[in-house]
Amino acid sequence: MLQEPNYTSEISARLSLKNSQIDTVLDLIAEWATVPFIARYRKEKTGGLDENHIRDIIDLRSKIENLYKAKTTAINGIEELGAMTPQLMDNILKAKTLKEVEEIYKPYKSKKKTKAMLAIEKWFQPVADEIKKNRNLELRNEDIRSLQEKYPLEEIIEWSQHIISAEISANADLRADLIDTLEEHGTIASKLKWEKMLAKLNDKDKWQIGKFEIYKEFTWRLGYLKPYQVLALNRWENLWILTVKIEKTERTFEWIMMHYARLLQTRTPFIEILLEAFTDGYNTLFKSVENEVRGMLSELGEDDAIDTFQINLAGLLMTKPEYGHTILAIDPWFHAGCKMAVLDTGGNPIHFDKIFLRSPDSALITLKKLLEKYPIDIIVVWNGTGVNETVELLQEITKLEIFIVNESGASVYSASKVAQEEFPDLDSLDRGTVSIGRRYIDPLSELVKIPVGSIWVGMYQHDIPEKKLEEKLGFVVEDTVNEVGINVNTASSYVLSHISGINKAAAKKIYNHRPYKSRAELKKQLSDKVYEQAAGFLRVPESSEELDNTDIHPEQYGLAKYMQKQQIKTIDELRRLYPSQPSLILGKEQEYIISPWYEGEMSEGQKGLLVTQDTISFILQSLESAGAEKRVNSTHKRATVRWAVDHKEWDIVEWVIRNVVAFGAFVDIGMKNDGLIHVSQIADRYISDPKEEVEVGQTVRVKITGIDATSGKVQLSMKEV
Repeated sequence: MLQEPNYTSEISARLSLKNSQIDTVLDLIAEWATVPFIARYRKEKTGGLDENHIRDIIDLRSKIENLYKAKTTAINGIEELGAMTPQLMDNILKAKTLKEVEEIYKPYKSKKKTKAMLAIEKWFQPVADEIKKNRNLELRNEDIRSLQEKYPLEEIIEWSQHIISAEISANADLRADLIDTLEEHGTIASKLKWEKMLAKLNDKDKWQIGKFEIYKEFTWRLGYLKPYQVLALNRWENLWILTVKIEKTERTFEWIMMHYARLLQTRTPFIEILLEAFTDGYNTLFKSVENEVRGMLSELGEDDAIDTFQINLAGLLMTKPEYGHTILAIDPWFHAGCKMAVLDTGGNPIHFDKIFLRSPDSALITLKKLLEKYPIDIIVVWNGTGVNETVELLQEITKLEIFIVNESGASVYSASKVAQEEFPDLDSLDRGTVSIGRRYIDPLSELVKIPVGSIWVGMYQHDIPEKKLEEKLGFVVEDTVNEVGINVNTASSYVLSHISGINKAAAKKIYNHRPYKSRAELKKQLSDKVYEQAAGFLRVPESSEELDNTDIHPEQYGLAKYMQKQQIKTIDELRRLYPSQPSLILGKEQEYIISPWYEGEMSEGQKGLLVTQDTISFILQSLESAGAEKRVNSTHKRATVRWAVDHKEWDIVEWVIRNVVAFGAFVDIGMKNDGLIHVSQIADRYISDPKEEVEVGQTVRVKITGIDATSGKVQLSMKEV
């Protein structure tokens, strides 16, 4: 019978973690602790698990529970119908995925009975069992003779075959064997379904037709299929351009038939009526397994694409902020004109204007007046249509630095509820222009306002389930915001809402009661639990308590002050002071059990906050870097002067990587189009994944290997530079 899983044991075995680590994480989550808080401030309890480990535990716990619930529902439903058999129960118990359980239970959920169910009700099971012995039917058999009084022999055989077919299609062992066989030996094939559908594609998809050509006649071993190929096949199949199938082969058919013969404890070849039943059941099983295998491949493809998104997004969010500049932000456009906004040193708009590229003389006059009236330090231009012409126009009249800012998500933000709340009196174009300048000033603070799926830093984002993508990328935003440490007196409510333990309502409450003179003042606005979860990630530079401007949590202040008083700068110094294990320090508000070399678990009798080497190192590092900015790499790209004239093939230049995908990396060359470094041109050795060598925000030396004057595409290489 079905028993509720031992979640701790299953998770421990599958993730290779200790039972105590699993239990600790699940207990902390049950107490409403957040992932960032657990990862940073409960290392002693979890054994140093990071955010990914913690989320893996939570996710796997949910999956195991959902599978258990699905099995329970299936068993109860089938038993209520009186249709449960030992074989059916065994299949449900052996099922490893929700898909398997759904396939087994599907026939019994329908109000309409299957032919196999009706055959069992008509008492054809004994005949089916006789057929499975793989020998000619004994017509003198009592079961067959009694049925012949009601049905012709052909009908008896047909009904009995329905039972056998259903048993085969639901058999867990055959299903597992077929999945393994396809994963090892199977092939997937695609072919053009209807050429006329190409003409019906929208503009967004038409420009990708060149990528589709290789899949018009495509055959590939499943085991060697790359994640991005899976997503490509899915895309063109969903657009009704391709027919995609996992190929049936005689070899697979015979392999599964031999397995079935072993289950029946008989040999092949099968008698004709058993072979017919097997073939019918195999075809049903194959279709179900094909859907499951393709589903697994799609999930792997999605996970790989999301992994790329996460890495790229983290790099983008960690872009170095540039505070303290008066900025001229420009949203270039030909027909509607270029919207302009002047932002003061705090990022607040103080002037709006517009120029038209088709009237360059008038545009130059307007630009000169702005540059004379305002103490502009930096010019920021969106990399949209007209960016090249706008930059050339600016460079005629000023030597100020001009930076090109990525437009990903701009239109989404400018029309969003967030933008309307920020700037209720501005139209969407003006909001977008302000966002241009602010994205240069503080990319993190600006990008958190945009749905993460709208930030283009990967591949196939529109082919991934939106909810899944938003959740996974949301983790990156959460981790990055909490890693950086946020100044509570300058952060927007949108940034604050990503802080550990703080929801949108709490974020607005914090924002509306600024300024704060210390972390302790936040207790007036937050519950004890929320304060515990959030305090370590919020900084108050104005506080008289210097630790309020560090990552050190208030519960660790006593220890940090003690270490400062004793002038402890290294772990070795602490070891010399406390050679015994463990040693007790009585802090002002908290007892600390010091064990810098600690590797085991704290015993029941020990009280106080256990502190191990990880926390000691964390406190020392936090004290040393108090108030420092963790975002040090800049992805902002300076606009070059007359790019096509100044650069030619084989020139070697330094540029910034904007996006890393499966086949290479895109580099910001200071113009509308990015340059591409193909994966084969990233390193002097073979690499299969560009992420092995490069990341978003990294400055790289590249060689220009090709310039297409018509398309504007630029090919680059990092080899021998």
